[in-house]
Amino acid sequence: MLIHRSIFKELFINFMTVILSLSVILFMERFVRLTRVFMGKGTEVIDIARVFIYLQPSILLLSIPMATLIAIFLTYGRMAADSEIIVLKGSGMSFSQISRAALMLSAAGFCIILFISLYLSPLSMQYFKRTLHETITKKASMIMEEETFTEVFKDTVIYFKNIASKNKFKGIFIYRDSGASLKDPVVIFAEDGALISNPKEGIIKLLLNNGIIHTTSQKSASEISFSKYDFVLTTGIERSEDARSDEIALVDLWNGRKDKVLWDIELNRRFAIPFACLIFGILGPALSSRMGKMGRLGGFSFSLSLLVLYYVMLIIAEGLAKAGKVTPFWSIWTPNMIFGAIAVLFFRLSHQDSPAKRI
Repeated sequence: MLIHRSIFKELFINFMTVILSLSVILFMERFVRLTRVFMGKGTEVIDIARVFIYLQPSILLLSIPMATLIAIFLTYGRMAADSEIIVLKGSGMSFSQISRAALMLSAAGFCIILFISLYLSPLSMQYFKRTLHETITKKASMIMEEETFTEVFKDTVIYFKNIASKNKFKGIFIYRDSGASLKDPVVIFAEDGALISNPKEGIIKLLLNNGIIHTTSQKSASEISFSKYDFVLTTGIERSEDARSDEIALVDLWNGRKDKVLWDIELNRRFAIPFACLIFGILGPALSSRMGKMGRLGGFSFSLSLLVLYYVMLIIAEGLAKAGKVTPFWSIWTPNMIFGAIAVLFFRLSHQDSPAKRI
């Protein structure tokens, strides 16, 4: 039907505009945290492009539900402001028919997010970690110079008196500051060493030969000599056995959900977020048609308020689940249940053309 195609076209244009804007904004927010790795000598454009691609699935998990709700409010808010919804109802179209384009968009978004959430996002995060590791390793090899202090690795300063070859060094000085892994600062001197890496395990380390480890604290100091020592360099990437829950495959999450609360939370979230897209597809047209002539600006502002409310509820619910006060199922699905009930209520009122108090 021509009217449905026209509404869907406007919806799709608004959806793509919003999703492209959100994708760039969310990527830049994450990329800023990686500037230490991807800026300066040793970084290539292809590395940044790969990171952009690998981060997109996790970004789309946020941007698609947001873009769906915002696009619906922009479209149906404009239609309400121009009295088009009243005209369509007067011509004999039911509210279900008027909302068909929004329901189709949300259903498509649901299918896409479900695929991303269950399969693509965990896989892309694994490739992202591998790319990040390879970039750090490559940059470390290229940026390290003779008689120069380098700070490529987190909380660590390294100095080489002489670089014998690409990954072999002599006259090594290392300082590691105190932090989560160390109680006190550590200073290491070694005659020579070699840099090796294991991308699969996310480990980069220096194999040191013939040196001294010196540690100090407020009350004491100690010194240990060694003939061989493996010094693990901190890349900021978790090893495979310490991987985050959003990197775990669906089958592994299911098998380990009873032993790890975070895995159970992640498992429920992977199904809850796609269903949120369906709920927004029902809620958007119903609220837009009953909010008066709010226009595009009003629709955009109100949709942002709803999104903030939904994600605040989701974050609070996750916190309660992590604290053990609520089971992961009820914590993750409660926001969907609340928004779903409101969506069904308003959609039914709009379908029956019952008067409703304006918001």
